[in-house]
Amino acid sequence: MTVGVVFGSRSVEHEISIITACQVMPVLQELGAEVVPLYITKSGKWLTKPSFQDLNIFRAGLPEEGEPVLLDLATGRFRAGSSARLSRPRELAIDVLFPVLHGTFGEDGTLAGLASLARVPQVGSDSLSGALAMDKLRSKELFQALGLPVLPGWAANSVGQAREAAAQVGFPVVVKPSRGGSSIGVGLASDQLELDRAVEVALEFDQQLILERAVPGAVDLNCAVKRLPLRASEVERPHKGSGLLSYADKYSHQGKLGEGGMAAKSDSPKAGYGDPRRELPALISPALRAEVQRLAVLAFDGLGCAGTARVDFLLSEAGDPSLEAGDLFLNEVNTIPGSLAFHLWEASGVTFAALLEELVRGALAGSLPRRVSLAGNLLAAHQLLGKR
Repeated sequence: MTVGVVFGSRSVEHEISIITACQVMPVLQELGAEVVPLYITKSGKWLTKPSFQDLNIFRAGLPEEGEPVLLDLATGRFRAGSSARLSRPRELAIDVLFPVLHGTFGEDGTLAGLASLARVPQVGSDSLSGALAMDKLRSKELFQALGLPVLPGWAANSVGQAREAAAQVGFPVVVKPSRGGSSIGVGLASDQLELDRAVEVALEFDQQLILERAVPGAVDLNCAVKRLPLRASEVERPHKGSGLLSYADKYSHQGKLGEGGMAAKSDSPKAGYGDPRRELPALISPALRAEVQRLAVLAFDGLGCAGTARVDFLLSEAGDPSLEAGDLFLNEVNTIPGSLAFHLWEASGVTFAALLEELVRGALAGSLPRRVSLAGNLLAAHQLLGKR
């Protein structure tokens, strides 16, 4: 079994993707797979090199050199080496792609579309599910149609439109790039001046924004879901500073970009525990835990997700007079969460190794796109097109 782990890419979550990949690759090797690292640089080059499995290589500097990776779309074969006529690229013989691309140009369904076009099995959600989940506005509309509890959202693509939306929403308001992740570009505005600045920042990451009414004092709750079998994980409460859950809250540990609490041994039952960034299991009532898990499964299934995903919620507190204490809102679905949300599964009795094996086997068992072209040449069927 040869698994191509795809990571990096032209995404603002590039470095988080590298961390996830360097967690996944050694465990896949422990399971007996041959691992081929497929690193996509920030400029979009596809490279491979055995040393790309070592996180320290990337800590020393993001590489720009390695064997170029070529994909023959007609055969679905990956090759490494020069495309010059006198050279002979070597066959990588990849059986399945394992994407750990967070954010745009990966998690948003683009890689799934490429894999489908090349007829290569891929771990995780298909292109439609990935694109819908990444687009906060469209996924919100879908969740509303499914009867799931979400905060109303207003679309904007300029400061002027954002001001009009804020007039309906009322301050404080949350401004988000519609397609993004890791809280990058997300801002909280309590007046028009802060709104204008938040919109300018968010527009650096996406041309479409979404505005939501802020929920003062909201508690964040996360739950993972996987397909085979369809089930939800334990629920966590991420710790955060004041205001919104930020990029630093999610990934920084003692001032450094961390690995999400991964223990030295992938099968350690304590991996991911004791992380000061989260309360796991969340100290909530059994009824609330069951409701989070129920809604997470409905959101995952409603989007048609596969593999594993993390579903994020907001729980209102008594500080907001316009909401009853304890109102639960579905925030978003991450189809390729950081570190694949391994800590949530290990807290639920599923080791990281077992999760990865399940994901790969599920991808191989899934059906590739059916043949949609017809035999023969319809252009030769004169009776169909009409004779001249």
